[in-house]
Amino acid sequence: MANVTLNTEQQLYVLDHGHGYSCFGFANARDHANQMAERLKRPDLAFGEADFGALSGYQKYLAAVEAWGKSPLSRKTYFDPATDPKAARVLERCQEAKAKVRLILGDTATGRTWLDEHDVVGRIGRSTGALKVPLLIKPGTDAGIAILTACLLVIIDWESGEFLFRHPRYRAPDLLIRLVEDANRPWEVLHDEQVVARFPDIGKAGAYVAFMRGETVEPRIFQ
Repeated sequence: MANVTLNTEQQLYVLDHGHGYSCFGFANARDHANQMAERLKRPDLAFGEADFGALSGYQKYLAAVEAWGKSPLSRKTYFDPATDPKAARVLERCQEAKAKVRLILGDTATGRTWLDEHDVVGRIGRSTGALKVPLLIKPGTDAGIAILTACLLVIIDWESGEFLFRHPRYRAPDLLIRLVEDANRPWEVLHDEQVVARFPDIGKAGAYVAFMRGETVEPRIFQ
């Protein structure tokens, strides 16, 4: 088991695995433990006032995961706290249908996208273990990465371009293409007056803008 210490300034549990370190936020531990405690009907697993920012809080989280893994609920997909229920249902349907999708993630409080271009296209899978979380499996592979389901703004069917889920606060980003004096990459894309990408030709810049606004454009066209 990892040795756990506290970083109170950044509100993190720091896990020393012997061969490297990882971090887990105080708020994450609390929210996950409380969610599992509620669904398991085990109030003893929920955070108390003294657990936030204490080692006892991380132990509560581990106990909740262990209890979840021993319950029938462990056979179901586990979603992050604050995941929109509609997004969760769409992900489940996409997993069953083995459908290829495009994900747009960002800040659900503002609807602002993170403008991710990597690891956002693939089919939906599910991890193993006590918490079976949704995975995005890229085309041509069997492995996947965990989806930040609480940060989903849009889920798009890749074949039809249909928005299967759209967060009520989502707004397509306003992007501007401009020509600058650069011999290698003269076409810039700006978002909120900040340069977010540069391209050697306007076709790639246009494809990037279309992709970031939700069109099902193959990323390899502009990457």
